[in-house]
Amino acid sequence: MADNPKKQGRDRELVSTQEHEVAYLMRTAKVTRQKALEAIREAGPNRDKVMAYLAKAK
Repeated sequence: MADNPKKQGRDRELVSTQEHEVAYLMRTAKVTRQKALEAIREAGPNRDKVMAYLAKAK
């Protein structure tokens, strides 16, 4: 993942376990840190798949 969280392009399609990305998932999906990390682990690095996983888990 890029060191710059404001980077545009393909990097925005991916999500990692970096703190700022986990915090973003927690804030946008309104889930706990544990759920966000579980979603990344289960759905992979694709942001759309992670969001779909979190939506299905609710």
